[in-house]
Order: sequence, then structure tokens, then C-alpha cells
Amino acid sequence: MVGRTGVGKSSLINAIFSKYIAKTSPVEIGTNQLKRYNYESDGDILFEVIDTRGIAESSTESLTTAEDDLKRAIEDFDPDAILFLSNATERARMDEDVTYIKSLYEEVDTQIPLLTVLTHVDNLEPSRIKESNQYTDSKKKNISDKKLQMENLLKEFEVACSTVIPVSTYIEWNKEDPHLLSLEEQKNLIIDFDGRYNIDELVDFLENNLDFRASIHLMMTTRIDKAVRKISNLIIKGFAVASTTVAITPIPFSDIAVLVPLQLILIIFIAYLSGADIDKESAKEFLLSAGGVGALGYGLRTLAQQGGKALNLLTPGAGSAVSSALAFSGTFSIGKAAQAYYIDKKSKGEVENIMKNANEEAEGK
Repeated sequence: MVGRTGVGKSSLINAIFSKYIAKTSPVEIGTNQLKRYNYESDGDILFEVIDTRGIAESSTESLTTAEDDLKRAIEDFDPDAILFLSNATERARMDEDVTYIKSLYEEVDTQIPLLTVLTHVDNLEPSRIKESNQYTDSKKKNISDKKLQMENLLKEFEVACSTVIPVSTYIEWNKEDPHLLSLEEQKNLIIDFDGRYNIDELVDFLENNLDFRASIHLMMTTRIDKAVRKISNLIIKGFAVASTTVAITPIPFSDIAVLVPLQLILIIFIAYLSGADIDKESAKEFLLSAGGVGALGYGLRTLAQQGGKALNLLTPGAGSAVSSALAFSGTFSIGKAAQAYYIDKKSKGEVENIMKNANEEAEGK
């Protein structure tokens, strides 16, 4: 990674892996002007990054230039790619950054793929909008204009760059000042607000352009959480739909014997996906207590569900329709609560709001 201090190198790593990965094991290379960091998770090195000096930061007292340091580091390190990071909000510095990367590549004389990453696009106007799915047309145009500016600069300075990808790495964690926490506390951090933009495009590009082994490693370490969530969502939806079929029976309380075990199995499946091994009793305890799904709340929902079937005495079929809707929303919200608790590692207090939102989402389906 080549870029001035504050451009967002560590934030980009965190955004790629969807977790807070502290910089560990700083290793000096050559002079004290250039360092290598290992970004680790559970003892595995996910990314090894050469954090360069230069771009208006070179020391005149150094016996070597930033170009010399990087050339030596590349020879020793043999990187798979060079990510050139530039702040999209600082137009004047973009010129300096491109001049710097041009001089680096001329000095190093390497064919290592160069990818330009424009960071902090969430701060482009209107800067108050941080949710990527709510970017206005004007914000998207500003991002597109910045990308075009960088592409033109690279072309003007004859820098052979594979592509330019604008990104936002904006993430708010569930605890303030994560850099002040212990490594164990950092490991347990979860995303509280997700303002990332274009990270998937960046990962896709890297996977398609890196050395095969590096590409496979990147794919496995960045996609596994998404795969688990995708499978989890499919299971939740499938169980919710299945519960509506169970609930269609017109006899009050006759479906409880099937519906409750169905929901217990759903909880066990979700827990299993997260790597947790729970039994029926643990699943029952979660069903009755976690996230505000206490015995009273669950009992009232069951009573409403079964009581709705009494409508069948007045209008055949009407009660079953009410019961099916309640069964779907109840099972869907239970699945989402289990997903939040076991996969996303949310606290039981947080699960209550998630379950409420999931219930409202299910009722809107």
C-alpha cells in the first residue's frame, strides 16, 4: 500500500475483512522510514502490508530515498499487487500522489499490478450521507467526477494503472476508540454502522488479478462470512415458509407440537453455521429468553396465533390465514434473532430490537 499518512490504509483492511484487524508485528525494512505490518486474525496473517513513506513525507536527513526503500522492500517482499491510495477529497494532493507513484514505478521498474484506490468518497458532497444505498445522484456524480479526474491524471503522467476504484471504508464499531482497546477486545468488535461503498468491487478486482494462490486466500478469508450469512438467510426464509404450511391446520393448538420443534431446529441450524454446537435445551432456552422473546411474549404470540383459528368457527379459512401470517413472522423473527446472536455476536439486549425489526419486515412481505 502506497499512500500518505491518514489516507486510510488500515481502514481499508478492516473494510475488506469486515472486522477490526489491529496492526501487529511492525518490522523495520532498511531505514526507519518504511515498515511492514502483518494484519492478523485468529493467528492467521491475512494481509502483509508495506507502509511506505514518501508523498511529501520523505526526510531530507535520510541516507536513502523513498524510492530506494520501496525498491529494496519489493525485492525482499515480492508483493502480489501495489495498492495506490489517494484521498478523493483532496484535489491538489492527487497531483502530488500521481507524481510520486510515477517516480516510484520508474525507479523500481516492476510489472507488479497497480491498482488505484480513491478513499473517503463518503466525505464528498453531500457529506452528511454515509449510507451507500442512500447516495444521491449528485453524490454519485461527484464520485464519478473524482474517478475521471484520477484516470486523466494517470493518463497524463503515463502511469500504467489497472483500474481506479473509488471506495468508502466508513465503519462505526460497537465500542468507541477501538484503537485504544486490547487485542482481545478488538477481536470481539462488531460493526454498529456500515457505511462501506464499492468494497465488493475492489475485492472482485483483486481476486481476478492476483496470483492464483493469493487470490484463493483472499477469496476464502473475505467471502466466508458472506457465504454463511447467505446460507443463514436461505434457511430462515425456508423455515418461515414451512411454518405457514404447518399453521394452516384449522384445529386450534394442533400445530404447536410441530411449530415449536421446527423453530428449535432453526435455532440449532443457525448456531451450527456460526460454529457453535448447541443442544435442544440450549435452543429452547434461547427461544424463551433471548432478545426479549420471554415466556410471556412467546406465549402471547402463540395465544394470538391459535386464537386466530377460532375465527374459523365464524368464517372458514379466515383464521388459518391469520395464523399462517403470524407463524411466518414469528419464525422469521426468531431466525433473525438467532442469526444476530450466534453469527453476528450481538448481545441479547441488541437482539430484542433486531427481532422487532425482523417481525415488522416479515409482516411487510
